Amino acid sequence: MHNTRQDISPQRILIIRLSSIGDVVRTLPALSSLRREFPHAHIAWVAEDKSIGILEGHPHLDEIICFERKTIARSLKNPLHVHEGLSRLARFLAGIRRGRFDLVFDFHGILKSGLVALWSGAPTRVGFGRGFVKESSHIFANRKVRPSDAALPRVERNLELIRPFVSPENLTDKAVLGLSGKHRETAAAFVKQRFGASHPLIGIHPGTSRTIKKWPTRSFAALCDMLADSLSAKLLLTWGPGEHDKVMQIHSLSKALPEIGPQTQSLLELAALLEQCDLVVTVDSGPMHIASAIGTPVVAIFGPTDIRVNAPYWQPYKVVSSSMDCSPCDENCDHTQCMEAVTPERVFEAVQELVTDARNRFRAHITKGISGGGVRS
Repeated sequence: MHNTRQDISPQRILIIRLSSIGDVVRTLPALSSLRREFPHAHIAWVAEDKSIGILEGHPHLDEIICFERKTIARSLKNPLHVHEGLSRLARFLAGIRRGRFDLVFDFHGILKSGLVALWSGAPTRVGFGRGFVKESSHIFANRKVRPSDAALPRVERNLELIRPFVSPENLTDKAVLGLSGKHRETAAAFVKQRFGASHPLIGIHPGTSRTIKKWPTRSFAALCDMLADSLSAKLLLTWGPGEHDKVMQIHSLSKALPEIGPQTQSLLELAALLEQCDLVVTVDSGPMHIASAIGTPVVAIFGPTDIRVNAPYWQPYKVVSSSMDCSPCDENCDHTQCMEAVTPERVFEAVQELVTDARNRFRAHITKGISGGGVRS
């Protein structure tokens, strides 16, 4: 497909990005761009239940469609619950068909997403071309887009998928989340209760979906001690489902005894908590992209994944990696050497650099304001 703009006026648009959390976050600028181009269209998004929470309350979405993948798969594997699984699948498919979408964008590019696009019955189904998808899902798209570079950051690659349909002035790489006043008030109240007005407050999110991307617990603990000793930082360990034990271990190993965050009830509650932090240290994960999207400075620890594609997209951030010869890889190796090779000292240095940069920007802003008469005592 050529990158000349397509003159169409869709009434009902479907976005398909099923998972993961970080990938859903990096598709949000494409959603905002579509909303700017088609302000009166009905825009829906289909995502899996694990990732769908990041879309709740989004001002640019009219409808969120949940694909209960794990529940359906679990039911279909159990002879006693096959009927329930089939019923759930049928309801989901009926909802997709009932949407009567006329324009579908498949940002995911796998067999499941391609089948959903085809089942929608939409006359225009846009997807990435051969070589940029998995499981031959390109065959389900009748408008194919080939990204300009295989190593594009995901945000930019997603924008290239919609570029033929969106005017240049409506394309934006900004991410919007549906954070409410209640989300922010709850997070602010927790921080005030536990830390008062002390700064800097550094969030530490050690969890990630894949073992190969995890940084050793002892390294996180050592980093906490460095941050507390050298920066007098207050430390907040944030966590998600299945990650409480890890933050407890970090807490017990660290002399600084970092505060363990609350059990957040949604991804947006976690986002509000990360927004309260002056800086977040994490690994390649969904929360890394959430923190970056809401404007919190991020220090990201990378091992097997491709930094060019998966680094935090929104500044300010710094990436620390081991730069091993085998990295990036396909993440199917059976060791964690590339993560273990990243030392706490190197991560601490990156934090120091970001903090120094932030202070310098603040001083420059104040100096400019005073010289220009923009700041009054």
